[in-house]
Amino acid sequence: MSTVRRRCVAALCGLALLVPLAFAAQPAAAFPKGDPVLKFNYKVVASTHIKKLNQTITPPPGHFKGGVDLKTSKLQGHITLPPVTFTFSEAGIPLMTATAQIVEAKPVTGTLQISTFKVTATSTFNLRIIDAHASPGVPVVGPLPVPPVNLVGNSCTTEKPISVTMSGIASLGGKSKFTGTFTIPNFKTCGALTTVLNQLIPGPGNTFTATAG
Repeated sequence: MSTVRRRCVAALCGLALLVPLAFAAQPAAAFPKGDPVLKFNYKVVASTHIKKLNQTITPPPGHFKGGVDLKTSKLQGHITLPPVTFTFSEAGIPLMTATAQIVEAKPVTGTLQISTFKVTATSTFNLRIIDAHASPGVPVVGPLPVPPVNLVGNSCTTEKPISVTMSGIASLGGKSKFTGTFTIPNFKTCGALTTVLNQLIPGPGNTFTATAG
């Protein structure tokens, strides 16, 4: 494998970025016809810190699949991560457990500088709360447990897409680390919890760290 191609592989490995939760992947856009394209599928491990909650959320590992145009140094792809479940707490007391998913609005796009191994990429997505129920989640009525009730319904999502720009230096011989910040907009159509969620989660200064290998 040529030096340029090896460097591309290393940098793309480092591009396995993530935002906190899970992507519902969309079909990838095509690169210009005839351009040489290096395809990839890498493992993603990452975490995000939600500033308002003062809480770090770590989803299960996922993958970043796509390609890089060796002629233009442009890349594009899709991140796929499992949904993540986390708990809202107050003074150490768990109040609500939620499961969240990120729905891709646009493919991940960016550039790879082969001379410096610097990778910059942007993800655009909507954050959906697919389930939220009171902790501990299984109240008891008489002798029979009652299943948790989803308090946000089936259409709880952010009012507009979130845009996250991620950057870092890819490593040739080891794992690559990337960081970025993002703003979470208000939520809509979350039933009686819309106001509560908008007090707890949205705002700037949320950070993430992603490691690819």
